[in-house]
Amino acid sequence: MSHQPEPVPRALLVGAGALVVASLVGVGFARVTDIGVQRAPELRVVDKVTVVFRDEADGGVGVYDPESNEAVHIFGPGEGGFVRTAMRAVAHTRKVSGAGPEAPFELARTEEGRLLLTDTLTGRTVSLEAFGDANAGDFAQLLDKKGSDA
Repeated sequence: MSHQPEPVPRALLVGAGALVVASLVGVGFARVTDIGVQRAPELRVVDKVTVVFRDEADGGVGVYDPESNEAVHIFGPGEGGFVRTAMRAVAHTRKVSGAGPEAPFELARTEEGRLLLTDTLTGRTVSLEAFGDANAGDFAQLLDKKGSDA
């Protein structure tokens, strides 16, 4: 006794094909006309600093100018917890991808007051306000310190 599978009804195949074609036409139309497309507004940077983060021997985190190798700020042990956590996470991501910690980061403040941290190695940008004002403030003081040094 052999059992032959039933053929798929022709109407079902035609309907599935029509759905695929309609989806492709809809996506193509939206891309050509920009209907339904949302774009992020251009963020105008008003202040920025390029820095390298390094672990200090005492357990702190040092923030250095990559060109002069001078310390911009040192977060001692127990200080800058968010900076320490964020930079360890980034260091881990870089290590997994086979990259080292030597590439600098760009910390920027936009006209709207947003703080952005960009990994110059990967091009990935993180909006620091997403982690709360106090945590973003740890990074903001690096920009503020740069402004007071000028």
